[in-house]
Amino acid sequence: MEAFQTSSKRTRTREALISAARALVFERGHEKISIQDITCRASVGTGTFYNYFATKHDVFEAVVEEYKNQFVREIEKTRSRIKDPAMMVAATLKYYFHQAQHNESWRTFLSFSGLPGRIDLRQDSHESFKDIQRGIAAGRFKVEDCYFAQSLIAGMIDHINTEIAKGRLAPNAADEAVRYILRMLGLPDPVAKALTQSPLPPVSASHQNNTAIRHFS
Repeated sequence: MEAFQTSSKRTRTREALISAARALVFERGHEKISIQDITCRASVGTGTFYNYFATKHDVFEAVVEEYKNQFVREIEKTRSRIKDPAMMVAATLKYYFHQAQHNESWRTFLSFSGLPGRIDLRQDSHESFKDIQRGIAAGRFKVEDCYFAQSLIAGMIDHINTEIAKGRLAPNAADEAVRYILRMLGLPDPVAKALTQSPLPPVSASHQNNTAIRHFS
């Protein structure tokens, strides 16, 4: 019982630090935040921070992982209700493209966090591979080499994410990419087009406007 309480307290403390870091990034941007600012906002001692993270960037990366985990939980709720493997692939691709391009909270945090390199949103590669296998087993996909197909799909996803990151993605490019991926997996174009035009999974309120975003000077 004592071990459980200790673990629970550690989890709450870590979550408090992550939540504080996220809020402060939106308010001030990463350059104007100190570790002491984060611990003060989280109501813990400054030394406590180092029991969980080595640097500010580490806690910012933890915020990114929290976002990604929430995205996974959201899309899995939708996936659990889908029986058709082709629809599952279409819905998953569209969901991640839509979040990457239109989720203001996610995009603003990345912009204000100062984290190096490009951070993409995409389905886990192992899960993507299983989706292709599931589609083949159900007779929906006609793929001779799953690994090669997944590699091609990953390349297309990478291209779309690059265009999103540079702010130059054409209005219908993400939907067209989903359509081409479905065709590459062996679906007739009318079917691929119909699946691509299906409504997106609902986006929870927590990801639309749950954070007051302040554009600091």
